[in-house]
Amino acid sequence: MTIQNTFNLIRLSHLIFNDVMSLKKPISIVAAILIIFSLFSPLNAINGFSTYFALLYIGGFIVTSFAFNDLHERSKAHLFLMLPCSNFERFLNKWLLSGIGYALSLLIAYYLFSFINGAINLLVFEQHIPTINLLQSVLWIGIGKYLILQSVILLGAIMFRKYVLIKTALVVGCFFLIFTIFSAAINLIVLFPDYSQGELLMHTAHKIGHFIFWVLLAPFCWTITYLRLTEYELV
Repeated sequence: MTIQNTFNLIRLSHLIFNDVMSLKKPISIVAAILIIFSLFSPLNAINGFSTYFALLYIGGFIVTSFAFNDLHERSKAHLFLMLPCSNFERFLNKWLLSGIGYALSLLIAYYLFSFINGAINLLVFEQHIPTINLLQSVLWIGIGKYLILQSVILLGAIMFRKYVLIKTALVVGCFFLIFTIFSAAINLIVLFPDYSQGELLMHTAHKIGHFIFWVLLAPFCWTITYLRLTEYELV
């Protein structure tokens, strides 16, 4: 069995460590932005989830869009492809760093700043601001949505060489536009005379869309991303 068909946790940890070390400067910049934001933000700005979600989605999508930059540059592609690891480990490394790794790292940093912010307000202004509650369902639902949408950006990162976010947004926008027009046409032509059937169709379509988003979308994007990475490996 060749290395390309195996999985090794030690190799994966080395990949993650190397990528983190290569991203020391961007990580430092993000940390500095978070510190500055916490110092100059309103007293309760970092004690809710809205700011966390803004940093999660915007920052995470940007980070993900650069996940396969080395693969698209001829001067670096051969080094990326010659790493002593399997394709699955390459893929898992990129997904962990830009997906769940980014979300949880940001959450830990955000929680610490929330705690510090609350302590400072209590000591200086004698105003009690509770630390964010990590057990609230809205937090983990938001993170789940990020991981699903991030899988689409990850697929775009390996499919497009430049302007990943713009091109991915255009493709997704065109898909939803076609789907909306198609659904509206069916509803208008076939079911318009019967309002109750039209409502039933829309309700069914909503359930199907919900199932596709929460269950099928991310695994589909991960699979295509992995297969595309394998194609690069075979070239």
